[in-house]
Amino acid sequence: MQRALLASFIALTASACSHTLTPEELVHIVDSPADVRVCLHVADLSPLVATVPGFVSVKEAMVAQTVALGGTHLYLKRITPDWLWVQGIVYDCTPGASRREVVIRARG
Repeated sequence: MQRALLASFIALTASACSHTLTPEELVHIVDSPADVRVCLHVADLSPLVATVPGFVSVKEAMVAQTVALGGTHLYLKRITPDWLWVQGIVYDCTPGASRREVVIRARG
């Protein structure tokens, strides 16, 4: 009985290690600027995009671009109050990637 339990545990552990994450699992989609306030801005992905039928394929393309750019978060910036128009912005929120404030001093 213990051998069977041990064998099934090893098989389960090995199968869990072989799981490859999909782009949707790698990217967090957020809709609030507070979620990315300390993250590094990577790129603006798109001009304004309508969230009409067919937006799912546009969103999937944005997620794929986010992964390709090395981003961890896709911020869908709401342009209109009814969410009809959004803009995709990529951020890197990994530890150590936070933006640094740069102080520019005037010569005097």
